[in-house]
Amino acid sequence: MQAYRKIDLYNRYIGEQSTEALQTGCISSESNNKILTAYPSKLYTPNYFIRIALGLLTMVAVLFSGLLLSLLSSASGATTIKAVMIFLAILCYITLELLVKSKQYYNAGVDSVLMIMVIGFVAGTFFISDFETYWLAMSSVVMVLALWMSTRFTDAFMAIISYCCLFIFLFLLYLKAGNIAKATAPLMMMIVSTLVYFMMKKLIDSKTFMYRFCFKAVTFLTLITFYASGNYFIVKELSNQMFHLQLSLNDPIPMAWLFWILTLIIPPAYIIYGILKKNFLVMRTGLGLIAATIFTIKYYYAILPAEIEMFIAGIILIALGYALIKYLATPKYGFTSLDLYPSKKEILNAEALIIAETFNKQSGIENDGLYGGGSGGGGGATGEY
Repeated sequence: MQAYRKIDLYNRYIGEQSTEALQTGCISSESNNKILTAYPSKLYTPNYFIRIALGLLTMVAVLFSGLLLSLLSSASGATTIKAVMIFLAILCYITLELLVKSKQYYNAGVDSVLMIMVIGFVAGTFFISDFETYWLAMSSVVMVLALWMSTRFTDAFMAIISYCCLFIFLFLLYLKAGNIAKATAPLMMMIVSTLVYFMMKKLIDSKTFMYRFCFKAVTFLTLITFYASGNYFIVKELSNQMFHLQLSLNDPIPMAWLFWILTLIIPPAYIIYGILKKNFLVMRTGLGLIAATIFTIKYYYAILPAEIEMFIAGIILIALGYALIKYLATPKYGFTSLDLYPSKKEILNAEALIIAETFNKQSGIENDGLYGGGSGGGGGATGEY
């Protein structure tokens, strides 16, 4: 199913972990070079500047090819334009498969742009259609297509697109149940976000290293969609647009009290949950969503002028940050403001372990998990060192 060899993906993962250990001072440059030599990966991933350049060149080539094809086919009607876009989507996907197979592109800019082009051309065929349910049809088709490309090319952006389309598809499908569904749709989407979050969390804990970044990206998005589904501003404005309620600024929506409570308590709940579970992703998301809550309150209730409120908030944040730095100068409940990395003794032990792992036996992992039972990357997990 995957376009890459698992051994290349595994060796790339080892290389990324080794480079991160070098940057944090856990291993020496010599040890890092030995690890990269012992775990070679054939995947081609250039630096960010080359990725951007290759991506722009690919985009220009595809767009000019599409314009040339449109001129040659004299595309004028909706049916002809849709046929050209579908042909371009198929051509982009075939090119993507060939380039990945021959050049081993992995987040190289070319492959990323080609995947986006495939999604764009397929979605574009629905936008030039006239039937009313094109959003429902488009979200379902793009969801499946993005999920396939995320699985085959281990691409996190495609995983994000697939989840967004799933969210839109379930939302529109649920609205077809009638007026009760319209009133309870936000709560339904909060349930969907919760279920997907725990599913992603379980997949992350399964140590499937190849898709770990995809799972983390979707996990972050579930936290955003959970909050957005219960945010008072989003629920009210979306209801005005979709259901033509024409509510003014001071007109409340049904169950307004519930959505105000959700708007206020979800960000602090994220922070508390992140602290208790030592989950920095949830904690930082909660900190960021506090700003969204403040803007929501500010939009409906003006307490002080904006500049005074920002000044007071800045003073509070500075004071709170300073107090936390001083309080966490010594570790408290697993948190510290001084050193996020192991002690020197633990660093030396980690370096010795990595070197021993590298030179005793080179990795031959072909399974999907992070640990291989001691035969390769397992390090004696089952007693077979």
